[in-house]
Amino acid sequence: MQGIQQITQEVNKKSKLNSIDNTKKVITAFLETLREKLNQGEAINFKGYFNLKRITTKPVGVKHCSKHEKALNDFKLANKGKGIMAFTKSEKFRNLVRDTKNCKECQNKKSALAKNAKLTNRISFKPSKDF
Repeated sequence: MQGIQQITQEVNKKSKLNSIDNTKKVITAFLETLREKLNQGEAINFKGYFNLKRITTKPVGVKHCSKHEKALNDFKLANKGKGIMAFTKSEKFRNLVRDTKNCKECQNKKSALAKNAKLTNRISFKPSKDF
């Protein structure tokens, strides 16, 4: 495992900064910015290298108003075991989904659930395919 000194020397060889002190300042500022953004809950994507994301808790509760939740459950029970084609070809289901998207109560419930998701101390690190 390399420390900050070895990384600084390697980066200094490949960069045009020509100063180990300047390179160390750049790397330190970069890492501080990464820490701040992760603490704020933002995802960091280095295209071609890796993705960093702070994990959030799963929101608990329903994301639709009581009227639409009941209608969705009724439709699911009526079409149980018919597969995904029963949902994709059904005009009734498409209308129901469209109504839930336009419903103000459903939108308020979804936003309340999104606000309840809390950041955890875990970070997801996913290297890219070419890494």
